[in-house]
Amino acid sequence: MARAPITVEVCGQSVVYDKVPQRAVTHGINITEMFLALGLQDRWAGYGGLRDIKRLPAEMRPLLAHVPDLSNQGMNLETLLNVQPDFVFSGWAYGFRPGQITPASLKEMGIASYVLTESCIRQVQREKVSLEDTFNDLLNLGRIFDIEARAEKLVQTQRQQLQQIQDALKDVDYRPKVFVFDSGTDIPVTTGRFAMPQAMIEAAGGRNIFDDLDSSWMRGNWEDVIARDPDWIVIVDDDRPTPSGKTQFLLSKPELAQVKAIREKKLLRLEFAEATPGPRNVAAVQRLAHALHPEKVALP
Repeated sequence: MARAPITVEVCGQSVVYDKVPQRAVTHGINITEMFLALGLQDRWAGYGGLRDIKRLPAEMRPLLAHVPDLSNQGMNLETLLNVQPDFVFSGWAYGFRPGQITPASLKEMGIASYVLTESCIRQVQREKVSLEDTFNDLLNLGRIFDIEARAEKLVQTQRQQLQQIQDALKDVDYRPKVFVFDSGTDIPVTTGRFAMPQAMIEAAGGRNIFDDLDSSWMRGNWEDVIARDPDWIVIVDDDRPTPSGKTQFLLSKPELAQVKAIREKKLLRLEFAEATPGPRNVAAVQRLAHALHPEKVALP
């Protein structure tokens, strides 16, 4: 669809979009949820990075019925080109990877793209991660797809919900320490200060125990977890293994027995799509804030 070119800031670069995409591909469950939350299913040519549609909110699942599943793992160029996309929405380490499919390689083939803001840390320096990153992505997609009013309405609602949480926590002095556990037995995969859980924990009135590490999703070590003694553990549920399996592992690991969160069994599950940038971030912040400060924040 022709329209006057617009310029959008993507990972610190000005990117020009000279037409409204009609055949978009999304890669990553949280990215797909963001796309569908904006009601863009009529511009959808395919999706990838989704192992199980039951991971999507129930109201979104029927929308996948007639859309090709391009891959449940990494992005594949041949499969991608088979659906003749004019736009790809993904992120660095979500689907875009140096030496494989990148925004630059897609541009050479005449395919536009958009990169998830949080993932830009893998390519450029950033000062911090914020829930505004998610809102910014939604608003940028609104501009690119010429649905600005729809995007602004969604973001305004979420900002209002987030502000209510912030207002409830404004007098909080004590910020419980939180360890994010994604996966790993010998070496834990967790989040540094550039991953979305950092922003979510801060907004929920807590403190990420690895907020001093200049990374996003990263490999840590159990010695530091023990030394930093988290009050709460957030378990990221991505089915690898199941959250109950992760919980049992943590509770039965002898070295962790004296960690406060383990002693008091203060563990909270967040789905992968809640812990990564997407339309469920604010609702997840409310659940986390309720866990950390039940006297301040109620569940809806």
